[in-house]
Amino acid sequence: MTIASWLAAIRPKTLVISLAPILLSQVLVLQEICQTSRLGQGLFNISLAALILVCGLCLQVAVNLANDYYDFKSGVDTANRLGPDRVLVNGGLSEAAIHKAYLLFLAVGILAGLFLVLHSHAYLSLIGIICVLAVMTYSAGPLPLAYNGLGELAVFVVFGPIAILGGFYVQLGYLTTDLISPALSMGLLAAAVMLVNNTRDISTDLQANKKTLAAYLGARGSRYLYGLLLFMAVVLGAMSLHQPPRFSYILLPAVFLLMWFMLRREGQELNRQLAQTAMLMLLFSTTLSMDLLLD
Repeated sequence: MTIASWLAAIRPKTLVISLAPILLSQVLVLQEICQTSRLGQGLFNISLAALILVCGLCLQVAVNLANDYYDFKSGVDTANRLGPDRVLVNGGLSEAAIHKAYLLFLAVGILAGLFLVLHSHAYLSLIGIICVLAVMTYSAGPLPLAYNGLGELAVFVVFGPIAILGGFYVQLGYLTTDLISPALSMGLLAAAVMLVNNTRDISTDLQANKKTLAAYLGARGSRYLYGLLLFMAVVLGAMSLHQPPRFSYILLPAVFLLMWFMLRREGQELNRQLAQTAMLMLLFSTTLSMDLLLD
C-alpha cells in the first residue's frame, strides 16, 4: 500500500467538483452580507466555511472509494477499462482497505454534517440524509443510482442545489431567489463531468449491464447533451449577475472549445475531456465569484 495508490483511489483531481460549488456558495454569502443590512444575523463565519468544505470533500472521497469497491465487486472495473487505472484492478490496494477507508471518510463527513446541523437548523438534517443516501446508493444497493441512468441526476442535485443552498443556509439561516441560477449552473456542470465519464465507458458498462444515461443516449446523443449542459450553465451564470460580466466572459471560448473537443474525442482521449470539464467547473466558480463580488 503506497501513497500513490491511496491518491489514485481518492482521485484528488475530481475533488474540484466539490470545491467549486462550496467556494461559490461562500462567495454568495459574502455578497449577501455586503449588499444587505442583515449583519445582525452574523458576519461571515470562516470556521463554518471550513467545516462545510471538510464535509463536502469527505463525502466525495467516500463516494469515490465506494465506486471503486462496488464497481470492482460487480465486474464493471476490469483491466480493459478505458479510464485511469483502479487500485483494486491493478492490485495496489486490497478490497478490505478500500472498504474501511470508505466507511472512515463517510463517518467523518457525517460527523462534520452533524456539527453543521447543530449550528443551523434541524431542517438541514434532511439535506444531510439525502447526501449520505446518495453516497451509499450511488454504486451499491438493490438499485444503484449509477447503474440505472441516475448518476447525472444525483450529481446535479448534490453538487448544484444542495451544495449552493446548503452552504448559504448554514451561514445565514435563510435563502434567496438569487441562489437559483448559480445553483443550477453548478449542477449542470457537475452532470457534464459525469456524462463525459459515462460516455467514455459506454461499451464496458454495457458489457457489465451498467445502464448509465450515456448508455441509453448513445455516444452521439451524449455528446450533444454535454454541449447543451455547458451552454445552459453559462447562460444561467450570466443571469445571476445584475451587470455585464467582467471576468466570466472568458468562459465562452472555453465552453465552445470543450464542446468541439467532445464531438471529436474517442476512448481514452475522453480522460482529458473529463479533467478539462472538471477544471471548467472550477474556472466557472472562480470567475463568477469574482463577478458577484463586484456586482
